[in-house]
Amino acid sequence: MGDGFALDLTLDEAHILINLVEQLLELLGDSNFEHHYSNDDPLAQLMGLGAEVPTPEDPVLLRLLPNAYADPEASADFRRYTEPTLRRHKSEALRSIRTELALIVDEIGADQLSKGGRVEELDGDTWLVALNDLRLALSVRLNIEADSFDTFELLPDEDPQKAVYAVYFWLGWLQENLLAAMIS
Repeated sequence: MGDGFALDLTLDEAHILINLVEQLLELLGDSNFEHHYSNDDPLAQLMGLGAEVPTPEDPVLLRLLPNAYADPEASADFRRYTEPTLRRHKSEALRSIRTELALIVDEIGADQLSKGGRVEELDGDTWLVALNDLRLALSVRLNIEADSFDTFELLPDEDPQKAVYAVYFWLGWLQENLLAAMIS
């Protein structure tokens, strides 16, 4: 169910978002995230939890699924009980907006590159979660700092990183405008 918000996108913008969403789903292990159940923990069996959920090594995953405590043992316990659900919620939000974006692409058609499409009745909360996760992922890969916009502006147009920075700032613009619409 949507909240009554709409989003106008060009075909290129829809494709960019779909590509980013699919990459993040892949990184989250959406279809490959397996639980290894332990026979010695009845609570874990009852709740369907794995015996251990390792701390992610990828910096993007570590940013999206951070340690909750400085103490490694407490953090491991917290991760064990929360990470599978957190991954699932993040994946669900990403899959939801991917479905909506795919509808735009189907509606526009591949031969009409300049024409745009509209996501009607989108769920603002779901889109905010997904856009935030996409921005966090890109910010880790780009090492975004307070002066990163200056870095972006100084990059020559032919630098391939310039386009990635532009996408990062565009996602921020989308997120800011959606949030403004939601609170008004």
